[in-house]
Amino acid sequence: MVKILTDLLENKIVLITGASSGIGRCIANDFSQFGLKSLILIARNIDRLNESVLSMKERDFEILTLSCDVSKKEEVKRVGDLILERYGYIDVLVNNAGIGIFGKVEKTSIEEIEKVSFTNYFGMIYFTKIFLDSMIRRNSGHIINVASLASSFGIPGMAAYCGSKFAMLGFSESLHRELRKTGVKISVISPIGVKTNFFNNEYFNNKTPMKYMLNPETVSKAVLNSLTSDSFQIFVPTLAGLSVPFKGWFPAIIDSIIESQFRKNFG
Repeated sequence: MVKILTDLLENKIVLITGASSGIGRCIANDFSQFGLKSLILIARNIDRLNESVLSMKERDFEILTLSCDVSKKEEVKRVGDLILERYGYIDVLVNNAGIGIFGKVEKTSIEEIEKVSFTNYFGMIYFTKIFLDSMIRRNSGHIINVASLASSFGIPGMAAYCGSKFAMLGFSESLHRELRKTGVKISVISPIGVKTNFFNNEYFNNKTPMKYMLNPETVSKAVLNSLTSDSFQIFVPTLAGLSVPFKGWFPAIIDSIIESQFRKNFG
């Protein structure tokens, strides 16, 4: 597998959003092990991005760090134009940036819901749109969207987050069908919960069940594996994918499981 990935990524340009911490930092570290042409890392906090670069092993390719709030299309256009002017294209786009807010819909402001939607969903669209044309023209490219198992399940207290991931999955599936025979590939990575700073904020207040959560390195490996996989959607762990058809077959059981695992933790 290592040799296949080495050959596949040799002299390639890879862009990762949300690369300053958590899953994004792990993805950046994993991609940095291969002979890329350039690794472009995007996040709001440029200092944390640069810390990510310092943590990488010695490399002989260019690393470009750019500050960008993915929820703002003007900022995405600014960095996108800069990248296209500099390189003309990218080979792999990893839309990883995301945030979550916990709270019942009745107690969540429109502004908070918009913040989640514009970061998780529209941020993915902004980056996809700005690089898609160049991929189609070259008949080559891979868009990898980091979603969640929550793209298939409505979780109490996380309506904004689940809604954004449902939308990401639907958009990606439609685009996947549009891109057939273009040479451009799209993959969706759908992990269960991951142990990152995602939950370390005022909205979750340490009430999230962490027992079964994954390490970010596990999700990063799934992102790499998607490069050689024929599957459109990759569940992490793989067995988690069985829960999706199970939801259709036995909805009452799924409702009971979700209630017991989440509502008791959030009240």
